[in-house]
Amino acid sequence: MTDAIGLVMDLVLGGLLIATIVLAVRLHRKLQGLRGGHDELRLLVEGLNQATQRAQAGIIELRMAAEASTARLGNQVEGARKATDELSLLVASANNLADRLERAGTAARVTENGSRLAATAGDTGILRALKDIR
Repeated sequence: MTDAIGLVMDLVLGGLLIATIVLAVRLHRKLQGLRGGHDELRLLVEGLNQATQRAQAGIIELRMAAEASTARLGNQVEGARKATDELSLLVASANNLADRLERAGTAARVTENGSRLAATAGDTGILRALKDIR
């Protein structure tokens, strides 16, 4: 009987060992799948880090380009304002000069007693041209 009990115990232990081996093989396969997923996840995170670094570099370049454009546009706007001011002064000066010439021409044609003298053809042409410019 002891031999029978020993044989049964050996068979039970053998069965448990076979079950343990099967479970260990299944567990090993699942762990390999997890390791493969872990490697893929690591590669994905590295790719994401690289994309983030490229995006940050692009943002820095865009910011520098925007600052350069802003400075360039600011200079152009300032130049345009100066040109506008200068043109305004020139127009005002030209209007003053035209008014003075018109008054001088009118005063020259009027005599002391109020009669009008005939203006020369050259003076009339100049006055007309100045009036047309205004």
